[in-house]
Amino acid sequence: MRLLDRILDSGKVFVVAVAGDSGSGKTTFTSGIKRILGEDMVCSFSMDDYHRLDREERRRLGVTPLCPEANRFDLLALHLAALKRGETIDKPVYDHSTGSISGTVPFSPSPVVIVEGLHPFFTPDLRRLTDFKVFVDPSRSVKRRWKLCRDVRDRGYDPQEVMREILAREPDYKLYVDIQKVYAEMVIKIQESAFPPALMEEDREGYSVRLIQQMLDVPLDEVHLTIDLSQIMRISEQEFRIEFQRDDYYGKRVGVMTVDGKLHRSMIEDLEGKLCQILGTAPPSWPGEEDYVDATGMAKLILSWRCLEKLAFLIK
Repeated sequence: MRLLDRILDSGKVFVVAVAGDSGSGKTTFTSGIKRILGEDMVCSFSMDDYHRLDREERRRLGVTPLCPEANRFDLLALHLAALKRGETIDKPVYDHSTGSISGTVPFSPSPVVIVEGLHPFFTPDLRRLTDFKVFVDPSRSVKRRWKLCRDVRDRGYDPQEVMREILAREPDYKLYVDIQKVYAEMVIKIQESAFPPALMEEDREGYSVRLIQQMLDVPLDEVHLTIDLSQIMRISEQEFRIEFQRDDYYGKRVGVMTVDGKLHRSMIEDLEGKLCQILGTAPPSWPGEEDYVDATGMAKLILSWRCLEKLAFLIK
């Protein structure tokens, strides 16, 4: 039976929690899960909706949104428990354009609920209610560029105000957000690519992505990354690097995979095929439709694979 059918037949609601700082790329990586499972199977919301204080109140009290007291973790836990029971909740709405909390809206669960935010598994109750935990951790320079781009372009903030906020938030980030990496099943670290941009390449952004994943006691089905040296020498026009090592991360055994540059699609055919096999159908589209997949696209595929494997394990 297809995994999609098994998820539906189980009658369960699964919660995927994605933590990280504001502007860290959480939505970028969860978009792969949405695209692969399908929009009708996945719904999502932001923890920003669970701010206890609006922007003016935070400014007056001298606190940032990263401070636990500025958020309603208790209400979020109650709502996640209700969603897992299949119930509709009255979800608060935080309006970024005004910085205010503007009422509630009905929110009904899909079979998979993704919650993104600063603290989605900060408390024991939240950790108990989440089925798969991911932490997105870009380098300081990458995060600043992404946050400036998003807040100025998409939210209409003043650039100087955004920079002041970034600097003011850093101590609280270390105290209250970064610590959640201890509980994550996958940590996605992003930094600048080691490779220079190709000559005349229009999109000059390139990243190196490091995936820190818990080593599993439960065996997974085999998945191959195919590296055909003769094919690479013949067709590859892009540079790439793949590394893997075992490590100890906050007392846990982990596997660390680093991907940099762009991989030819022939190298990831087996991973794409495994996703098809798990789902029982081809997803509507893969991350990227060209001959090459960059490190971010590769990370989306691996994240989606690990998430689907976890869901399959939970409904056995």
